[in-house]
Amino acid sequence: MERNAIEQLVRRWLHEAVGGGNAAIFDELLAENACDISGCAKVFGSGPFKSRTRAVHAAFSSIEVELEELVIDRDRIAWRWRLSGTHTGAFAGVAATGRRVTLRGVNFQRVESGRVAEHWTLADLAGLQLSG
Repeated sequence: MERNAIEQLVRRWLHEAVGGGNAAIFDELLAENACDISGCAKVFGSGPFKSRTRAVHAAFSSIEVELEELVIDRDRIAWRWRLSGTHTGAFAGVAATGRRVTLRGVNFQRVESGRVAEHWTLADLAGLQLSG
């Protein structure tokens, strides 16, 4: 997969799905039985990605996302991201604060036939920054 196509995939993931709340876009970005190893056990399919996106939008309003760095090595990609929003709902066991927060993390993915086949997110919950 060419660099431009990978960049487009990552930007759609970040801006349309996570930032824009369009969870259905994962049906286009993920391989049919994509493996998500972000949690305690492997899960498969687009459902976990859609659920996580809905949870982010239930917890934060006025979401802004930014791609901070993208590294590509053949079919493997790693990208650092930043998400800012107003904490309006419970998130990671923390009740809404009404404050602006910034969450940073990294995604590691393997791409197959133009779609993400394996995914791992590491979010820096300990470093969650409150702004104001």
